[in-house]
Amino acid sequence: MQFERLTYVSHATDPAESVMAASDILEQSVRKNPRNNITGALAFTPSRFVQVLEGSHGSLDVLLLKLAMDPRHHDMIVLARIPIQHRLFSDWSMIAPVFTPQGRARLVALVADQTPPFGALNELIYEMCAEQGSATARSPSPEVQ
Repeated sequence: MQFERLTYVSHATDPAESVMAASDILEQSVRKNPRNNITGALAFTPSRFVQVLEGSHGSLDVLLLKLAMDPRHHDMIVLARIPIQHRLFSDWSMIAPVFTPQGRARLVALVADQTPPFGALNELIYEMCAEQGSATARSPSPEVQ
């Protein structure tokens, strides 16, 4: 089966509640993604969400429709949707990595741009997962796009 990696950014509807919204998103993803064979990672700042999703074309299409209607965020922009040979987050229905202070600063700088570079976001999120020993043990380049 062919898989795709989709990376999107969006704005938090209520920045004061973004941590709670991220917690809810993570909980729902961990519960629902396995039945749809979706894996991925979620990162957030007080004002932005970034999600990297991996799965089949059809399962990502269905999830995108649901995400577009989610009131916790708005102005969702799909930065990239590319075919992949291997998942980066194969062990995780959804993970929210803990960012180092340097990683957090890089995330904030990247999402300050309206349409941040998806490759840099994917690489940063993968790197933060790998530092925790949470990502699969394959080299992220050039697969991290």
